[in-house]
Amino acid sequence: MQKKQIKAGLLGLPLSRSLSPEIFRIFSRLTGEEITYEPRECGAAELASVIKALRSEGWSGFNVTIPHKQAVFKMLNSPDPASRDIRAVNAVRFGRLGLEGLNTDAAAIVRALEESGAKPAGKNAVIFGSGGAAGAAGWALGRSRAASVTFRARNRAAALGLAGNLAEAFPGTSFSTAPFSLPESPAEIFVNATPLGMYAPGKPPVKPKPGDLFLDLAYAPGGTEFVKTAAAAGASTIDGLEILVGQAALSLKFWTGLPGGDIVEFTREALKLLREKLGQGE
Repeated sequence: MQKKQIKAGLLGLPLSRSLSPEIFRIFSRLTGEEITYEPRECGAAELASVIKALRSEGWSGFNVTIPHKQAVFKMLNSPDPASRDIRAVNAVRFGRLGLEGLNTDAAAIVRALEESGAKPAGKNAVIFGSGGAAGAAGWALGRSRAASVTFRARNRAAALGLAGNLAEAFPGTSFSTAPFSLPESPAEIFVNATPLGMYAPGKPPVKPKPGDLFLDLAYAPGGTEFVKTAAAAGASTIDGLEILVGQAALSLKFWTGLPGGDIVEFTREALKLLREKLGQGE
C-alpha cells in the first residue's frame, strides 16, 4: 500500500523553540504515513498571502500559534464551536468552501483534565493571559463546569472580551478579570497561558499549595518554573508537553481522518518518546 503524503506546518512568530516538527516526525514513524511538517515564521502583514501560498503548495492544513490565532479565526469559513466561542483557532484545513478551523488546544485541555483525574466542576480557577491559549483554557474549564474562571491579564480589554464570550457559552460558570500582578487569588486551579517559562523567563505570580492543580501551556526541557514550583509544593500538575502533543494529534486527525482510537494511542506513545528525548520523566 502506498503511503499517504501529508504536508502541513506551523504559522507563528517566534517559532525557534517549537517542538511541533519533532512531534510530527514521531507521528510519521508511528503511523507509517509520510508527513512533512514545516514551521513558517510570518508577521501579520504577510499572513494572508502565506496561507494562500500554502494551499497552492498542496498543504493539507496548518497549525497556528502566537500571535495569529485570533487573526486566522477571522479568515475561517467553517469554525468549530470552541473556535467560535473563543474567537481563536489553532488547527486549519483547506476545505472545498474555504478554510475550516478546529480549536484543538481546547479539546486537548479537556482530555488532559479528564485523564489526570482532575475534577474542575464546582472549583474556582485562575488563568494567566488573555490570548488564544487563555481562551482555550477558559473554554475547557467552562465545559468542565468550573464554578468560576478569572483571567488575570495585562491586556484588560482582551481579557474582558474573553470573559464576555465565554460567559455566553457557559452561563453556569462565572467569568471575570483581574490584574495580572494581583498578590493572591482564592482558587484551586491555576493555568499559565502566557509565554513565561518558554519565550520569556519567570512564572506568573502565584504561590502554590497542596491540593491545587497547576496547568502550564508553555513547555521547556526539564519543565517550566511554574510546574516545578507547583510540584515541589505538593500541587498536581499538567505540563505543556502533554497539551502540545495532544493538540498535535487532534490536528493530525482533523487533516487525515485517522480513527480516534489510533489517535489516542499515538498521543500516548509520542508523549513518551518526546519525554525520553528531552530527558524528562513522567
